[in-house]
Amino acid sequence: MERVDVLIIGAGVIGSSVAMHLAQLGMTKIRVIDFDLEGSLSSSELNAGGVRATWVQPVNIEMSKMSIEYFAQKSKHVGYRACGYLWLYTKERMNAALQARDRQIQSGWPVEVWDRSELQRKVPFLDKTEDIGCSLFAPRDGLINPNLLKNHFRSEARALGVVFDDRTSLQKVIYPEQSGHLIQAVTHRFESSLSDETKLDFAADRFKWDGQGGQVEYHADCIINCAGPWATRVAKILGYESPAYPMRRQVCLFDCRGLDLTPYGMIVDTSGVYFHPEADHVLAGFANTSEPRGVSYSYDGESFLTESIWPALFERSTYFEKLKHLSGWAGLYDVSPDECAIIGQVDYGGIQAKQMVFEAHSFSGHGVMHSYSAGLALAEKIVKGRYESLEDVNVLAGSRFEKGKWVHESLVI
Repeated sequence: MERVDVLIIGAGVIGSSVAMHLAQLGMTKIRVIDFDLEGSLSSSELNAGGVRATWVQPVNIEMSKMSIEYFAQKSKHVGYRACGYLWLYTKERMNAALQARDRQIQSGWPVEVWDRSELQRKVPFLDKTEDIGCSLFAPRDGLINPNLLKNHFRSEARALGVVFDDRTSLQKVIYPEQSGHLIQAVTHRFESSLSDETKLDFAADRFKWDGQGGQVEYHADCIINCAGPWATRVAKILGYESPAYPMRRQVCLFDCRGLDLTPYGMIVDTSGVYFHPEADHVLAGFANTSEPRGVSYSYDGESFLTESIWPALFERSTYFEKLKHLSGWAGLYDVSPDECAIIGQVDYGGIQAKQMVFEAHSFSGHGVMHSYSAGLALAEKIVKGRYESLEDVNVLAGSRFEKGKWVHESLVI
């Protein structure tokens, strides 16, 4: 039996950030458990690495803004580069884009407006621009190394006494009948490293424990669900129903001879295809709206490039007329119904607030860019009983869906 003050389920970039901030606020006996601490299948690893404050919803703007300001301070440790986001808009979507830009400017986030001539002057390889109404360039948006960021949070947390337990999965939770008593969390812990097949079986909920290893029981004052794409599964164990779900997202690497993208950052086409330089190659992705829900790490291979990426790029630049597929991968988004994060104390879906269960998950593809501020906000809620640095985080409570108070975000890619 392990006696802890806080038990965090999930050691990805969000869980690690929450742990760091709790420790910085003076909390001790923090334990973070994860089935696969390395995170070879986690969303923290399998993403495009973009960070931006170019959003429509004020809460998303402020969370990204605070996080990016921290990344800039720790740029050498987390690999942050302020290389900018360039958004391309058709004439039909131009007015909505400019209205969103007004909100971003009001929040103190610089965003430049380029007409077609300015776009062609500054990004000359984009030479098919007849359909462009305007372009927006946010110079402080940029790219980051998610692995470095996660390990930075963990390093800071460990230095303050946080313990991370590997190969440990939550199995059962028993809540106390009287207030002031501890929550009992029963876990399975494995003695040896896990094969890739075992990890995939666990990710897809096909894994059956064979009794190897042993059980560890944690007694905690509170539990935090930071399980990412597996947050809904963890929520059921904790006794509540989460509206979130996992969904596959793919990215590919390709070679484009004669084109040097290193002077540029992330570029988002009018089609929704996004791309940025990745070493000597190009990384590109696209969110397929017809993608079925569920866990899948199957990468479609070269067909993903030729069917989902290349047609849009072909229509944007003569430099993209000939591409060579190199590799790619599939990862998981944890998606909420309104594609915004779920953060706060759980008091819905069959669970009571007195049971001291919290959550931070379902960032719908923007977990890395919100990780610092999300961790700080939830830590403040737990330690101080309220959000101090970002009061707007209240709107991201999971109970908003039962109450019909959705936070609709249109700038999701």
